[in-house]
Amino acid sequence: MSLGSETHAPSDLSQIGVVTRYELHKHIRSRRIVGILVIEALVIVLLLAVPPLTGHPYSNDPAGFISNFTQFTGILVIIGAVLFAGDAIVSEFQSRTGYLILPNPVNRSSFFFGKVLASMIIMAVVISVYYAVAIVSALAATGGTTVLSVYSYLLALLYGAAAIGIGYLISALMKGATAALVLTFAVLLLIFPVLGAVSSVANSKPVWSVYFCSETITDIMQTPYPHDVVMHVGANLTVPVYAPDVPTSIGVMLVYVVVTLAAALVTFRRKELLG
Repeated sequence: MSLGSETHAPSDLSQIGVVTRYELHKHIRSRRIVGILVIEALVIVLLLAVPPLTGHPYSNDPAGFISNFTQFTGILVIIGAVLFAGDAIVSEFQSRTGYLILPNPVNRSSFFFGKVLASMIIMAVVISVYYAVAIVSALAATGGTTVLSVYSYLLALLYGAAAIGIGYLISALMKGATAALVLTFAVLLLIFPVLGAVSSVANSKPVWSVYFCSETITDIMQTPYPHDVVMHVGANLTVPVYAPDVPTSIGVMLVYVVVTLAAALVTFRRKELLG
């Protein structure tokens, strides 16, 4: 065979694109995307239907109207992280598909980032649809909108990326898909909130908690922005109520994205080599 007829492996970027498309098709076939969109639709219907059905008018303030939606953004992000990141790595080994794909001339990092990119795209779509409906509904119900919804949307995207990073790290560390899914859900919805509550009771602001930082998604809709307060319970007991600082929260969530994905990539590569 002449040198001119030799075939070469596609570039890393091309491989990332191929893996991303494959992952998106895989999730569509598994109906996970349909599942989370159905959940999202149910949340939207309830938010729009419950007030008039119970005789309560909608808020006349666009920020107040949209803030009702933002209170459920974190739940949607957690569900998305569980569905599209919680078993992303471990499933490749448990189902043996990884052993069929990885021995081929596929760059391991490209394979990893292709999967991550697909998860990020799905998360962004879910969040974007949710906020688009919220903003359009606010415009119809109040006659206006607010730039605060854009800030909340951007914070939600960042929290979604951090949640995906945590999901990928857990998936890379675990040996079973079911355990990885359960642990991802527990870490994001139970462990972080509980540890944050304990930290608050101990008079220590839980700025390290990605869950605490995600509260900026709703807090940003308030004017003025909330600040730390001390609540008096009874005669001698005081309880601090902390509000996350937006710049600090952005920095913390960015750290979670970078550190968790880097750790997940290293773990994934070692897991493949040790096979």
